[in-house]
Amino acid sequence: MIKHVRHHILRDTAGKDIDVDDSRAHRDEHFKENYVAFTCLLPNPNDGLLHCGITAYNNDILHAFDPVSGTFRSLGYRDLAEPFEVKVHRSLELASDGTIYGATACLHGIDKRVEAPGGSLFRYHPPRGKIEKLGVPVPRDYIQTISLDDHRGLIYGQTYPVFKLFVHHLADGRTDDLDYLGSITHISALDDEGCLWGTWDPVKHNLFKYDPGTRSIVFFDHGLPEGASMSNIMYPGAGPVDCMINGGDGYLYIGTTGGTLVRLDPRSADVKYLGKPYASRRMPGLKVWRDGLLLGIVGDTNLSYVFVYDRESGRFRDLGRIVDSESGLSLYRTHDLAVWDERRIFVAETDVPGRSGYLWECEIEP
Repeated sequence: MIKHVRHHILRDTAGKDIDVDDSRAHRDEHFKENYVAFTCLLPNPNDGLLHCGITAYNNDILHAFDPVSGTFRSLGYRDLAEPFEVKVHRSLELASDGTIYGATACLHGIDKRVEAPGGSLFRYHPPRGKIEKLGVPVPRDYIQTISLDDHRGLIYGQTYPVFKLFVHHLADGRTDDLDYLGSITHISALDDEGCLWGTWDPVKHNLFKYDPGTRSIVFFDHGLPEGASMSNIMYPGAGPVDCMINGGDGYLYIGTTGGTLVRLDPRSADVKYLGKPYASRRMPGLKVWRDGLLLGIVGDTNLSYVFVYDRESGRFRDLGRIVDSESGLSLYRTHDLAVWDERRIFVAETDVPGRSGYLWECEIEP
């Protein structure tokens, strides 16, 4: 069960009579400098810090959080950002050599598309404290999510607002633009053979896999259970995959935007509905936890929870709602999950009406 919850504030717009969806927001200097939404979390055991990708209209979109001191530190992406790079969405990956790879996302409208160069891939070397841009893999489009194939030296990316798939080769900087697929996942995963899985088709949101051995896409004519009805929840055109992980048991596990858990067998592409732990929608975070359990988060509109799923029994266990133990403040909308140790997890919060998003820390009883 959740034993204790607290939230950490990087910057805040609470008390300011302006909201992220307000047309005045992007012209307001206070909002530009202080609005934050936490969008992705990456624990780094090499430096003992939690690396945070955020939304920030002042382009200061990459920070490190020290769980010991409870303090944030900017990693300086603002110094090399162009104006349209306002977010690191679900795009932080840690390589075996300690390098952190990331990508930049956008929030501007179509009317600014011709002015915007496109999202960048970047790498960060924590010991040197240096960020380097690797380039813009798909001109004009920005990068919502990346997946690293550390073994093959590949970065897969999915773009917005045109939902393209690309493969970037780290060895020579070459990018294969696999073009428009019509659907996008919040984040994808690699199976045990190194194939990337995702969704395609703007209506049906069926499954696909990209095979790096043949450098080709296999398109399937089926998707997730009730997948089409769960699409468009994140944003128009987005598919039903809120998160996807390799479970280490031969299967991929998918949390859907409808708040359901699904198992995908990469050998046959068969999908199995495993259940829905809460009435709340969204399931943007899953991790393989202790004793082989799956740890997950769900949550939207102040109803955010932590759960575990026992793969042997097929049962869910409720660990509790995410509410600050002292103030009673509720986490509004979950966006990513990081397991820090046996007793602590961190949850990213986004899209909060009336204030910035916070970083939430939950202590869980063993």
